[in-house]
Amino acid sequence: MDGFRNIEIKNFRGIDHLRIDDLGRVNILVGQNSSGKSSVLEAVNLSLNMSNPDMPQVINNIRARKSFSTFLDAKYLFHNLNMDTPPELTLEQTDGTVRHLTLGLTYVFDELAEPKNEPIQQAGSIVYVNTLEINFSTTTHGERQDYKSWLRINPAGIVVNRKIADNYLESLRGRVISADLTSDNTVWDLAEIFKRNQKSTILSLLKLFDARINSIEILNDDVYIGFEGMAEMLPSRMTGDGLRRYLSIAASAANPMTHIILLDEIDNGLHYSAYKKLWEALFALAVETNKQIFVTTHSKETLQKLNQMLEEHPDYRSEMRLYTLENTLKKGYQAYKYTYEGLSGACENDIELRSVAL
Repeated sequence: MDGFRNIEIKNFRGIDHLRIDDLGRVNILVGQNSSGKSSVLEAVNLSLNMSNPDMPQVINNIRARKSFSTFLDAKYLFHNLNMDTPPELTLEQTDGTVRHLTLGLTYVFDELAEPKNEPIQQAGSIVYVNTLEINFSTTTHGERQDYKSWLRINPAGIVVNRKIADNYLESLRGRVISADLTSDNTVWDLAEIFKRNQKSTILSLLKLFDARINSIEILNDDVYIGFEGMAEMLPSRMTGDGLRRYLSIAASAANPMTHIILLDEIDNGLHYSAYKKLWEALFALAVETNKQIFVTTHSKETLQKLNQMLEEHPDYRSEMRLYTLENTLKKGYQAYKYTYEGLSGACENDIELRSVAL
């Protein structure tokens, strides 16, 4: 499996420090609101796009639904909005490679110049920032390589210069499926699947969701789905939010070009009757296509359906890790790990897994 073993996050979003160890193939993050679940997905997504200077904006767009108007908006990526304390991410891959990155904000007077660790400029209470840097490294077998990407905007918020890191080629491809009902990449995912003659894979997954489905096609850059007894296929946008959400997730997971799936709020937009089917599809695709999947949820019913699915599929049990994220009073942010046995025992005894009161 190509993916990550461990993740350490410092000073990113609401997280001051969090470490998650012993990641598996399918990793479920649970917790109360504002416990850091989505921030962990964002941290992984950022690390998968270290050479892309636009990635912090992309992440902000998903969360805030808008781009930076100025780089002062980038302060929301910094813990406690403190721009003097850079976010820092360290991730160990399954092959032993360690990737490390920090974000930095500076002001560069020459719009075309390379940033050289200039300090943030401030006059009284006014802060001037025009450059966002991504400083990152990879360490393999003790050999470290350093890189830098950066993005610069003018006072009107217009990008005037950017730099993609030289001589860096990303080996892992990730896909984010946000809490919105659909992914913008469904057509692309399906095209990659269809051209490899794997349409039957998606069709069988759709039949799990609705046995009446008998065909799926890409027509005029849109997805059409056929149902038994209907004279015409329907565009996916006319089939209901639950089916579109399910298709978006299944297509992303089945795409052979993707190594890591980041799925925020798996239960969003789905009827509870689909939860077990979706868990079965995710685990099957993760194993068959050798992917790693990260999932967030705050639904107790979703976890119960996961447990039921694992009861019926013992081969999948060792692939699962469940982490309760909690900002504790005594120890700060912690990730409490549960394997299948812990999940099963909690469901059997009605023990709350989504919060640990410490």
